[in-house]
Amino acid sequence: MEEEWVPARLREPLTVLVAACEDDPAVLAAWVGGSLARDTADDWSDIDLHVLVPRPEEFGVADWFARTLPAVLADPIPGVPDGYVFVTPDWIHVDVIVHWRQDFVQEDFPTRVLHDPDGLVRTIPAAAEQSVGDPYLPHDQVRLYLYFMGVTVTVIRRGEWLALAQGAAGFRDSLLIPLMLAENGVRKVDGAKRLNRYLTAEQIAALEAIPPIGSDPEQLTESHAAIAREYLTRARRLAAALGEPWPTELERASLELWRRELGIIVAS
Repeated sequence: MEEEWVPARLREPLTVLVAACEDDPAVLAAWVGGSLARDTADDWSDIDLHVLVPRPEEFGVADWFARTLPAVLADPIPGVPDGYVFVTPDWIHVDVIVHWRQDFVQEDFPTRVLHDPDGLVRTIPAAAEQSVGDPYLPHDQVRLYLYFMGVTVTVIRRGEWLALAQGAAGFRDSLLIPLMLAENGVRKVDGAKRLNRYLTAEQIAALEAIPPIGSDPEQLTESHAAIAREYLTRARRLAAALGEPWPTELERASLELWRRELGIIVAS
């Protein structure tokens, strides 16, 4: 497959997969989603392959894939009905999602059709997908972070340093980074491994300045304090710019707890 939208490393396996779909009468249609449909794929992207079949229980996807490409991993995807993950010996990662023809309704996600003799699926270009707009304040996440500030004190007082390390990484990745994306008006729809394109140089520098999350209790506490200052400064500024309400009482209680129990002052 020589199309420009297919990275060099994925061309041969994708060509083999398309041929297998075309040769199997049980495959009514096949398409890719994800980065291949969004024109953002690189050599290390996954192949997100969707196949439409008369009945999933009559289509042995593991056997079908084994006849198509060798695999060192072939497992169901947890939480994804009729979804399977395959990894080849060359570490080509292929996710296969099987759809049943009877109740199939195409979702409005970027789609690139590979095989569809009966016109059952439509191509949806990435341009139809809205991912960047006006800045917005993630209200629920702000309240969640302020709540977790209190939980953090409990974890420190109990000396649960492993949980504290997990919390620091989670607050950074699942709360601070999404807040930065909200500052930029980004409602992220592609993979979690793609962030640089959505963050500004200033935001990346701020993330890099957070102390490393190790196992030393003092260092872990410093990491949490740096994340708290970064998060609350940005969240307050964003709320003020947008004229959004701010959970003042919850913030005051969390900041006072940190001051009283940890001796840490996060400017309000």
